[in-house]
Order: sequence, then structure tokens, then C-alpha cells
Amino acid sequence: VLQRMIKHYSEGNEAARPDVFSFHAVIGACSRSAETSSSADKHKEALLLAISIIQTMKKSDSYHPTAKSYLLLLQCCSNLLPSGSLEMEKALRSIFRSCCKDGLVNRQVLKQFQSAVSSEVYHREVVRDAPSYDGVKSLPQAWTRGLGYRPRMHETKHGVQKRNPIISVGGDVIGSTAYSDHRMRKVWSKKNQKLLRGGRS
Repeated sequence: VLQRMIKHYSEGNEAARPDVFSFHAVIGACSRSAETSSSADKHKEALLLAISIIQTMKKSDSYHPTAKSYLLLLQCCSNLLPSGSLEMEKALRSIFRSCCKDGLVNRQVLKQFQSAVSSEVYHREVVRDAPSYDGVKSLPQAWTRGLGYRPRMHETKHGVQKRNPIISVGGDVIGSTAYSDHRMRKVWSKKNQKLLRGGRS
């Protein structure tokens, strides 16, 4: 059905244009195939189809993968490949690295990856080389740049700069002391200005 929608849309039928939910529905259906078949070959076939959906989205000018796309693909991989196998570990690492490259690692993606791989793999892929932010190991900015978060102010030796909200390697969104101090200084500055005007708004 999805392929027909894409074909009709490419031929000029605007009404047939698929949206991100259409792609996610197919990935979800691939994941659920584990419930209807015990065949390893069928499972691999379903996983390859789910991966091809993401590739189709990445090549398109009209729709692109989101963090939810990668979350569903990680779940699909966990459902369809033998738990704890090298095959599953390799596939999960590949999916996660692709998500990092696209800047779409959010808390849910990180938690899913952490729950699906061994602690050794998680440490090697996420924790070991993670930068420190206010003493907390956090994800590189490049991994979250595509999430569309509202940038926060971050005080550095070069002045106040914008950056995405920080996600720790444990999956928590952390606020920085520097950001909080900067925000409070702005509040105090506004209050002082109001006092200088005699309390007028």
C-alpha cells in the first residue's frame, strides 16, 4: 500500500502523498510480524523491509526520519532478531549510529538502545567518549541537533552562546548551572530596571 502511495504521489497525485505516520505504520507492522511467525527468515525479511523504509525516507525530499522512526526501528530489531545475539547487537549499533549521524537521539531512543544492548556495548558506544557538561557526561550536541528543541543559553569563556538542551548518558535532560545563572541575571536585571523607573512597567 505504501509503495503504491509513493508511486501515485510521484506521478502527481497530491492526495496520495504519504506522511510520516504511514511509514511508521509499516515499521510497526514489521515489528509485529514476530507475533505471527516464528520463522527466522521471515523475521529478517521483515527487518530488512523496516530498514528500507528508513532509507526511503532519508532519500526523499518530502519526508524524513524522525526520532520516533529510529525508536520504532530499534524496537523492530529487538523483536525480530535473537536476543543477545551478535547479529542483533551489530544491527542495533548500526541503527543507533545512523540515528546519531542524523542528530535524532532523544531520551526514548537512548533508553531503548540502552535496554537492548549489553552494558559493555552501551559504555563503548555512548559513555566512554561522551563530553562532560557541568561535571555530567552528556551526549554530543551533534547527536541531538535534529530534534528541533528550543536552544538554551550556555555561558562559556567566549560569552553566552546557544546550544540544544543537554541529555545525559543516562537519558536525563539536564539544565546547566550556567544557563540557570544567566536566566536569573536577566530576571534580576529586569527587576532592577523596573525599580529605576519607579516601579512602572
